Amino acid sequence: MIQTSLFIGTKGMPEIPCAHLYHDEIELNVEKAARFGFDAVEIIISDPEAFDWKRLDSALKNNDIRLSCINSGRMAMEYGLTLVHEDEKVRLKAFDKLKAMVNIAENFNCPVNIGLFRGRALDFKPISYTRDMFVEIMKQGCKYAGQHNVRINFEPTNRFEINFINTTDDGIDIINRVGASNLGLLLDLYHIYIEDKSLEESIIKAKDIVRHFHFSDSDRWPAGIGHGEFDFVKLIKLLNVIDYKGFLSEGLVPAENVDECAMQTASYLKKLINQYCV
Repeated sequence: MIQTSLFIGTKGMPEIPCAHLYHDEIELNVEKAARFGFDAVEIIISDPEAFDWKRLDSALKNNDIRLSCINSGRMAMEYGLTLVHEDEKVRLKAFDKLKAMVNIAENFNCPVNIGLFRGRALDFKPISYTRDMFVEIMKQGCKYAGQHNVRINFEPTNRFEINFINTTDDGIDIINRVGASNLGLLLDLYHIYIEDKSLEESIIKAKDIVRHFHFSDSDRWPAGIGHGEFDFVKLIKLLNVIDYKGFLSEGLVPAENVDECAMQTASYLKKLINQYCV
């Protein structure tokens, strides 16, 4: 059965423009997600080499909620570390962070998601040069993750946030070139909306390798709030057709009634899942 997930952060996390993340003490963040009706949380992790995963584990167990995945976005946004970088020292340090995230994920039987953490295409080099570099890095990363029975999800990201691997087709190409059984695709509806011709066509095209969804509306408001253009009934029916069994992760936006929005989207998605999914 498809399950719902809420993005959360950690205490001390800097604000992200146009997004609202619960980033209080980890126990409170997890408790809120559970109270609002989500099945899991997707944590945008702080430094994984210093992260207290046992504290997170206790919070999850106390609230009977799961960890859907570890989101690596802060490595790029906050620490300036990316897997692809012109400086080899930065690349090596970033790879150490990836291994640390894999080590944490092993304890939760959850994947590590890679989006912006991949880095930008290198200046004064053909795009193909950076693609080739990234493929080789991902082969190494997937090999390490496989030794720990951990999966990695890769997220194509729109051109306004990063300058290569933007479309679903681009993401599929990376998955195929890496050729690792523990590498899957993370599809974000917002990125598809910007880059691809059709949400439905992209999902169908990736049906055999998609492992996780970021499921907000076209304006990045959470599903069911009603501001965007997506037909979520149609999308949920499609996920049932392709036999998708993973998580739908929701992000929140700054709003006076953000808690109400979180409860509303969890309830909305669960209603659709129960009504249209086997």
